Amino acid sequence: MPIPEYIRKMRAVVGHDLLVTVGAAAIVRNDAGDVLLQLRADNGRWGLPGGAVDPGEDPAAAVIREVLEETGLHVIPERIVGVYGGPDLVFRYPNGDEIALTSITFACRVTGGVLAISDDESLDLRWFPPDALPDSLLPMHRERIHHALTRDTPYFRVP
Repeated sequence: MPIPEYIRKMRAVVGHDLLVTVGAAAIVRNDAGDVLLQLRADNGRWGLPGGAVDPGEDPAAAVIREVLEETGLHVIPERIVGVYGGPDLVFRYPNGDEIALTSITFACRVTGGVLAISDDESLDLRWFPPDALPDSLLPMHRERIHHALTRDTPYFRVP
């Protein structure tokens, strides 16, 4: 997976030290109510499409861009499902890089495109009924899907 240029520049300064990053993820549903998941190339698990928000980029624009890059679909964000962060979203990558991620997750509607693996981040793309999500779905993404299906207001953790 390509490292965004901004992160590459920051890593040249801070090495593997912790970086605070912002991401955007999409919960995309089809007319049958199924949820689109990608089999991720980095860890072999199912997850939501999404990725890093570039400096100066609006998070909604980032989720539109990321979904198109990863799935070939054009989407429109319709609402914020939640804002996720905290200790559960602190990661150390195999190369030693550390990040603390804040992720804004959007419920999105498909407006066009053709579902197809468009980059090296996905091994597979598939629609799943919400009651038959794969066992290898990332737990944090399972939680977000649950919030999308059961909440009318955005989720955030109250400290």
